[in-house]
Amino acid sequence: MLGDLKFLDSLKEYDKDNIPAPLINRIRKNYISNPDFDPAIIKNSSSACEGLCKWVRAIEVYDGVAKVVAPKRESLDKAEQELAAQMAKLNEKRAELKAVTDKLASLEENLDRKQAEKQVWAMC
Repeated sequence: MLGDLKFLDSLKEYDKDNIPAPLINRIRKNYISNPDFDPAIIKNSSSACEGLCKWVRAIEVYDGVAKVVAPKRESLDKAEQELAAQMAKLNEKRAELKAVTDKLASLEENLDRKQAEKQVWAMC
């Protein structure tokens, strides 16, 4: 396996987000819990195996973290979608408010002009 030229590429491209539960359970039961499965101990036998041991331990930690983070990511995505919908409604209401305030300003301007005209006519 270590002689395979594509082996390192397969480790880099490993689908770490979809590790089957039976496989990760077997890794935790047979390897992670084994005190001899320690990179410092394995280093004495083989530096390549040390690297592989580190990779397996990292994947196991990643799996644990990913299972905690995944629901939070989903909640975040849902909250962001709700926020976007509410912001769209808010922008719609702001546009309506601007139209009303513009109309009010126009009406007040018209009122002021009419009152000024009325005063001019009253003086005559």
